[in-house]
Amino acid sequence: MIGERKLEEQKLKVRGVQKTFETIQAVQDVDLHVKKGEFVSIIGPSGCGKSTILDMIAGLTTPDSGEILLDEESVTGKRGHVAYMPQKDVLFPWRTVIENVMVPLEVAGVNKKKARKEAAEFLPIFGLSEFEDRFPGELSGGMRQRASFLRTYLCKKDLLLLDEPFGKLDALTRLQMQQWLLEIWGQFKQSVLLITHDIDEAILLSDRIYVLSPRPGKIIAEVNVDLPRPRASKITTSADFTAIKSRILDDLTEH
Repeated sequence: MIGERKLEEQKLKVRGVQKTFETIQAVQDVDLHVKKGEFVSIIGPSGCGKSTILDMIAGLTTPDSGEILLDEESVTGKRGHVAYMPQKDVLFPWRTVIENVMVPLEVAGVNKKKARKEAAEFLPIFGLSEFEDRFPGELSGGMRQRASFLRTYLCKKDLLLLDEPFGKLDALTRLQMQQWLLEIWGQFKQSVLLITHDIDEAILLSDRIYVLSPRPGKIIAEVNVDLPRPRASKITTSADFTAIKSRILDDLTEH
């Protein structure tokens, strides 16, 4: 019964996935999972295949071997099953904030008037009420990321893939956005798989962290983040936080 219950909890499973581009092996024998409502991060050095893993989960590229399961159904090489927020916000510069965030609803066949109304209901939650009619070029980096995240959320998928969403923000804005993301995730509790180079970010946000080796990327450690929620940025100075960070640094420097 316990084993069956754990199986039911799992939203995503990646089994034995490998990918080579021409002569370069990007990832090797990757196994990972994300439970329903869980926040999981992947951390590793540049070029270790983190983005390749997300691309395969999203169906943007097909693994050479291995399998990707969503709710126990194979989605290997298939698109449209997850919501994916890439590193760059890719907002359309000719569309306002509201017009940008309603795009997934329009793609899903919702008529423009209804899509606009539904998207507008989420603007206050995502801190965008005052920016509804602004164009992306008029927004700060943080506000652009909020709009991009709302657009990703409105894809209405149970699994969100986030690829370095705050990587290009300054340190202070990044801290603010991390706290904001924790609050939003606390409300909606979707399953999230995040990739990042920032160890502090991974620990602050996550329930579990997978550590990848240099290319070809393979999982060298799985770290449980046993820190209480809700979390605030001040937890980064605690002894428990520092101990987790030290373990991850050891894993990264040993490979």
